[in-house]
Amino acid sequence: MQLFALQTDVSKTKQSFLAPGESEIFLVHRHFMSFIVQVIWQVILTFLLLAFFSYMAVIGIISPLFATIAFFFGWCSFVLFGLMRAFLDWRFDFMFLTTDKLVILDQTSLFRKTITPINLENLGDVVSETQWLNLFKFGIIRFGLKEGKGQEIRMKFIPNADTLVSMISQQITLYQRRKDYIVPYRSQDGTH
Repeated sequence: MQLFALQTDVSKTKQSFLAPGESEIFLVHRHFMSFIVQVIWQVILTFLLLAFFSYMAVIGIISPLFATIAFFFGWCSFVLFGLMRAFLDWRFDFMFLTTDKLVILDQTSLFRKTITPINLENLGDVVSETQWLNLFKFGIIRFGLKEGKGQEIRMKFIPNADTLVSMISQQITLYQRRKDYIVPYRSQDGTH
């Protein structure tokens, strides 16, 4: 289902990036803990908003009715949108590797998404880092790009990050070997 910029069917997005003869190696979403962490932050923000507006009403700066209305609008503006974004990040952000490219989808909201296809020849380095003492088997993956000085893509809460980095590295090597064996076409007269 397509809802504004949100495509809920991941397979449709994947198919739009697969060229003929290209196959998928893996697809990975963020770990569930990324959603839980954001929910905890939003609960803390809710309590802070509640404490602030309650204090303002108790000391008489604003009326209790106005404090309730202000809390409701503040909660909807900050917490509700934060929860929605956390859910979209967890459920609809993904990364998938093919035999020729790495595609990263970042669903920011219902109205905005960023899709970054990266050809394997443009990946400079791929690094995995552990997160939270590696207790939950997720980590950070960093991609250095050859084009553009200092460009780096960083993804947090990726399950089995070390295994995925190994698979990406292997695919880069296979891609480079395959590319080196391609002989350019030469016509009868010796031109390309």
